Amino acid sequence: MAEQPDRGAEWDDDPDRIPTQAELDAEDLAEMARTSRDRDLSALYPGRLDDPGAPPRPLVVHARVAWWGAAICGAILVVYGFLNLSMITDLLRQRLLDGLADDPRNSAPEDRVDSLAGFFPPFMLVMIVVLLAIQYPLLVAIANHHSRSCRSFFVATIIVNLLCVPIGVDLLFRYDEVWSAMVVISWIEFALLLLAGLLTMRRVVDRWLPPSTRMQPSKMFRAR
Repeated sequence: MAEQPDRGAEWDDDPDRIPTQAELDAEDLAEMARTSRDRDLSALYPGRLDDPGAPPRPLVVHARVAWWGAAICGAILVVYGFLNLSMITDLLRQRLLDGLADDPRNSAPEDRVDSLAGFFPPFMLVMIVVLLAIQYPLLVAIANHHSRSCRSFFVATIIVNLLCVPIGVDLLFRYDEVWSAMVVISWIEFALLLLAGLLTMRRVVDRWLPPSTRMQPSKMFRAR
C-alpha cells in the first residue's frame, strides 16, 4: 500500500495557504494562556527597574554620616583597648576570680579563668574592626547596586553589632580603673549604628529599592 503524503507538512510549506478558523482559535487560546502565565510570573517576581533614579539622600548622606560617626567611636575604643589591654585583661581576670569566690556554681572553672581573661578582650576589640569593615562596603553597595539584598545584610550586621555592644561595655570598660568616657563612647557608637540602620529602612529608601522578590503566598494562591 502506497504511503500517504503528509498533508500537514505540505500545508506548512505553502505560504498561500489560509489557516482554518479552528487553527486561528487554537493560536488565540495559546497566546491568551501564555500572556496570563507571563503576567502571573511577573507579579510573583517583579522585574528590576532600568533607571531607578538617584539614590535618596537619607541613604547616601545621612546613613553614611551616622555610620562614620560610629566608626570613629569604634576606632577610639579599639585604640584605647589595645593600649590598655594588659590592664583590662587583669581586671577581667580579677572579676572572674571574684565571681568564682562569690558564686562558684555559676562561674567559670578556675582552670579556665586565665584563658578566658586572655581571650575575650582582644577578640572583642578585633570584632569591632571586623564588623565595621563589613558594614561600610554593604552600605555603599546598597546605593551603587540598587540592591535590597545588600540592605538586608547591612541591617543584619548592624543588629549583630548592637547586640555585642552591651557585652563589650561590661567586659572591657566597666571598671573603676578604666576611663569612664569609654562607656559613654560605646553607647554613642550604639546610638549611631542604630540610627544608620534605621535611615536605610526609611520609606523613601524602601520605595527607591527594587521590589522584594521573596515568596509571597497570597500571590501564589491567586495565581492558581
